[in-house]
Amino acid sequence: MAFLGIVLVAIFLYIRGYKISALLLFFFFITSGFNLLPEEITKFAFISKGSDYAFLILIGIIIIDSLFNRGYFNRDNFTKYLIIFAAFLIICIFYSKFVIRLEWGNIFRTCRYQFFWIAYFLFRSLKKETLEALLKCLFYVSLFTAFLFLLQIVFDANILLKGQKVYIHLFDYKIPRFYNQPDMLFFFTFMALYHNPLKGILKYISMIILTVALLGAFHRSLIIAFIAAVSIGYVIRLPRVKRTVILTSTAIIGLIFVVFWGYEFANSRTIKDIAIVTSGNVADIEAKNLDIEELQKSTFTFRIAHLLERNQYLLDHPKAMIFGAGLIPEDSKLVNKMFDFKIGLIEELTGNTAQLDTGDISYSILILRLGYTGTLLYLLLIVYFMVFFYKKRDNRFGFLSFLYLLLTIGVSFFSANLLNPVTFLLPLISYNIIRKSDSEKIEKES
Repeated sequence: MAFLGIVLVAIFLYIRGYKISALLLFFFFITSGFNLLPEEITKFAFISKGSDYAFLILIGIIIIDSLFNRGYFNRDNFTKYLIIFAAFLIICIFYSKFVIRLEWGNIFRTCRYQFFWIAYFLFRSLKKETLEALLKCLFYVSLFTAFLFLLQIVFDANILLKGQKVYIHLFDYKIPRFYNQPDMLFFFTFMALYHNPLKGILKYISMIILTVALLGAFHRSLIIAFIAAVSIGYVIRLPRVKRTVILTSTAIIGLIFVVFWGYEFANSRTIKDIAIVTSGNVADIEAKNLDIEELQKSTFTFRIAHLLERNQYLLDHPKAMIFGAGLIPEDSKLVNKMFDFKIGLIEELTGNTAQLDTGDISYSILILRLGYTGTLLYLLLIVYFMVFFYKKRDNRFGFLSFLYLLLTIGVSFFSANLLNPVTFLLPLISYNIIRKSDSEKIEKES
């Protein structure tokens, strides 16, 4: 009940002109109390997560804003893509209700994160200075949570929301590896590197804390994606001649790698396991000598196999290829009737394989819930931003946002990050800052 009071306070603050404070409360809820607030505390009636409170804040602000601002929902280049995606999402909702026969509550609980795209209209209505101040405040919050994340490694104890913990051995030292990195860490690591609001020694301290926190989860895929993004950022800033030399050298090295290691990789257990999954008869996995436990240890193979098995379901169900298998939650009674996937994480309480939800790869969930059509439309929104930010790479927000989205796409094959609203909310802010900066330049020149 107290959190509903905070929702009303946030809306009141926004009305009174304290917009940054209101939006900080919005991000507080959408990140589960900046990754400090357990879900058990926020549950109330129909509300199950902090993001539900964030959505109430968002809806309340947008309704009030639209009543007093003419042209609030005017269309522009981006809203055209947004409208197409929203129209398809509505079709999926009705398809899930009247064809799959799901309950309204389960449908909206499954697709609620997609509704946060309407925050675009809110950010578009704010002044550039307000958006920049908001990002600065969130930068400080992320710096604090990154520090807490590093303290976990030092004290070998959970401080942020409880998550999985394993141990790795590094130079004969046993180091805890935590999986509960702060939600906004990736974006603000790039902000620390390329558009840091701090000055002097504090600037370099913040860069170190955020970068070490990003690398401190010891995810190989994340480390590789981060290094690749930073390297690409370095290359695209070079003069054309130097850029051409580096790209040519990289292509030659890549060719050498393919020549010497390509055959070995093509005959590896990874490729053989994936071939079994793509053979079209996943139900016969054990007969084909595919060890599920061994598959789970080979994390990349497991993720690809997980995706391909779900993809096979779409291929066997033509309607699902277009509309998805339905906006169905993992705990629905229909799940076991509709699906019988063999590859997935084993639930500790039941011992059953998780059929829908996974934290290992974004695309398994996307294609099952939205089909090929919805997945392509969703990715089109992300690609739109990437193209825009690349074109605006001379702007610091454009440059850091482009690199952030490169990292996001890279990590999406190893996590469910694409489904987290924060993934696209922060670029939405950058996008509107750049658009407003361009408008100011045009006004000055005219």
